[in-house]
Amino acid sequence: LSRTDFMQAREMLQTLIERGIRHSLPYAWLAQWYVLNVNQGWSTDVPHDQGMAVSSAKRALDADASCSLALTFDGSVNLHFLKRLDTAQERYDEAVDANPNNSLGWLLKGTLHAFKGEGETAVGCTDRALSLSPLDPKRWYYNSLAAAACLAAGRHERARDLAAASLRANRQHTSTLRTLAAAQWQLGLRAEAHKTGQDLMALEPGLTVGKWLARHPGANSAVGRDIARVLKLVGVPE
Repeated sequence: LSRTDFMQAREMLQTLIERGIRHSLPYAWLAQWYVLNVNQGWSTDVPHDQGMAVSSAKRALDADASCSLALTFDGSVNLHFLKRLDTAQERYDEAVDANPNNSLGWLLKGTLHAFKGEGETAVGCTDRALSLSPLDPKRWYYNSLAAAACLAAGRHERARDLAAASLRANRQHTSTLRTLAAAQWQLGLRAEAHKTGQDLMALEPGLTVGKWLARHPGANSAVGRDIARVLKLVGVPE
């Protein structure tokens, strides 16, 4: 998730689209690219990126309404940008029905349940995702979202271990640091949590608790409120 490689990925997807390849996958991945760009705190124009994600997801489904990955990333757009949790759940359910081996579908479905405070269901989904793709090149991403599911389920030690494993492979994913800080705080590891907060602010210097709450789909859940409280305690400005 280096910023240079990430930006190049968007250019490559856009090139495929401009070549007139009428396939859902470039549009689907482009939609997810915009979700990640905003969630990483890298976007310089959030409303523009949200609009691009919505339109890209729509084009992906227009090209193939039964594409499991297109359904998955449309769920991601509905979850993160439109805050339509019910629609997102429908999309994730449709995605894994269309392809029960879609590990990303199970992973993101688990994240939705975590945001809703349904911790054990979330862990069941993310564990299935981990088992479906044990050697995934984006294992750090799977571990990160599995850690968030464990946090929602109150499995703080496993959340810490999964987040730490994710960070060993990729230290650029800010969401992982937020999960790790929350897990460390719940385990009473206050000094470690403060250090994680410093690492988070170094990667995303403009972060505030208010900004995080505004963009987080689970901000109103008990889990979201707990994370916001920890972020303040570990040094993230209000």
